[in-house]
Amino acid sequence: MMEPIYEFQVVPAPRKGERVEGLRTDAARMANTLTELLNDMALDGWDYVRADTLPNDMSGDLSGTAPPTMTLLVFRRVLTVLETDLPLPAPRRPA
Repeated sequence: MMEPIYEFQVVPAPRKGERVEGLRTDAARMANTLTELLNDMALDGWDYVRADTLPNDMSGDLSGTAPPTMTLLVFRRVLTVLETDLPLPAPRRPA
């Protein structure tokens, strides 16, 4: 059985779309910004996995303007492929 071994990379999701000529709405700008980010990561062999929203510890933000959550984009790519006759262990579930 051939099993891939992955490496992961997590990057902050864009908070607002970049201005592009011809794109007038915030939704269109954000979609374009995300498309460019995903395509740039794909050029380096990264596959998009998911977006996660996590709490943001604001204790270090003196101005009090940090958002209460942050959104991160998770990517993965194959490092190597293992050949094994043994089944892989079931994934561990968080306690």
